Amino acid sequence: MTDRGGTETEAVLLMGYGSPNGADDLPEYLRDVLHGQRPSDATVAEYVRRYERIGGSPQNRILASVRAKLERRLARDGAGPRVFLGVKHGHPALRDVVPEAARAGVRRMVAVPLSPYASTWISEPYRDGVAEGIRAAESPIDVDLRFGWHLDPHWVGYWSRAIRRELTAESPPAGAVLLSAHSLPQRMRDRGDPYPELLHATSDAIARAAGLEQWQFTFQSAGNTTEPWLGPDITEVMLDWQRRGATRQLVASFGFVFEHLEVLYDLDVLVGEFAAEHGIDYRRVPMPNDGDDVVEALAARVEGPAHRT
Repeated sequence: MTDRGGTETEAVLLMGYGSPNGADDLPEYLRDVLHGQRPSDATVAEYVRRYERIGGSPQNRILASVRAKLERRLARDGAGPRVFLGVKHGHPALRDVVPEAARAGVRRMVAVPLSPYASTWISEPYRDGVAEGIRAAESPIDVDLRFGWHLDPHWVGYWSRAIRRELTAESPPAGAVLLSAHSLPQRMRDRGDPYPELLHATSDAIARAAGLEQWQFTFQSAGNTTEPWLGPDITEVMLDWQRRGATRQLVASFGFVFEHLEVLYDLDVLVGEFAAEHGIDYRRVPMPNDGDDVVEALAARVEGPAHRT
């Protein structure tokens, strides 16, 4: 949105997690993820191995595509706002993008995350990055943070349709559908993080829309730490369904929007190998990535009424 003099007064900030662009970026990237702590050489080597195994993460390419598509979508009925992209970790960092927007003449931004879940675990780093950027800006800029689109009909609709397509693509169809999301440390829930409740609300909505009968919500990608993480873990759930006779299983990783390490490695490699070892016929539902449903869900959050969270 611009004023009559051509000065940009309002814009959109699309917020993503971020990813290294290659092995050379990994030490700096991991240091940022670890809040300034230097990763060990063994940790860096392990992540280099994982990224090499999946052929590199497509995350940054997908983020750039979503940004461009959202900008075009918001301009569908005429001149639309510029859409900036900022990430928690890596480049372009949120703390740098907000001052950049201010230098361009932006006075107000509507910020939406490329994650549907308004969890403290997810949202606080975005808040911190935006706040740091506001403090660094040379001119005043207001940022309206809009979290929470986990029940958007486009989001739920994507997963229900994609699951139904996969179930009807093979005969007989999968005996069980597992709806998975990234786990988090139990202490986060103990502190009142609504993340599990948001996930259960979304998985229930997806299952209803898809007409699922044999399905279960499960966690994946728990951290390799000594503290407890939320469960049940996806491998435990797969074995339980196998004992009940469901040897063909379909996994929909609805906790994420696009393909990245936790999908391509944690699911396709680790869970895929686990399933093969235990005689489970495992398939995964394709991710939404930069599809129209994601773009429409984001546009609805941008164009909706102001709702500070």
